Amino acid sequence: MRVDGRKVAIVAGLVVVVVVAAGLLVRQAPALAQSFSVGFVDMQRALDNHPRKASSERALQEFFQAKQREFQERSKTMTAFQRQELDRQLQQQILEKRNELLGGLDKELRGAVEVVAKVAGVTVVLDRAVVLYGGTDLTEAVIKQIKGK
Repeated sequence: MRVDGRKVAIVAGLVVVVVVAAGLLVRQAPALAQSFSVGFVDMQRALDNHPRKASSERALQEFFQAKQREFQERSKTMTAFQRQELDRQLQQQILEKRNELLGGLDKELRGAVEVVAKVAGVTVVLDRAVVLYGGTDLTEAVIKQIKGK
């Protein structure tokens, strides 16, 4: 599961909003500055270390290959328009299967991030891709959490 450029841009925009809002709050209430801490997680690295990632990707690859075979068999007698429609339907099925298999991993990963952040006393956690400087790296702790260590 690779990082989508649009998602990074949206997250980066949200980071700017959060930082500006935090800056305004800090100026107005200095006591808040002491309780505000930022952490980050390399989400791609954490996902790559998820114990079920490899098996989920294998299952997705097998599903994809089965859909390719299905397309080849069913499309032999179809018109170009029918083949295009069948391709669209099979691509949708593949996308749904991908979300089913890898979406669960993402949900578990986000849960691990929440647990680690609470234990570390971190109030905001960002993806490593949007952090240029500073913050607490929680990646290793998140990897240990998802591996159950």
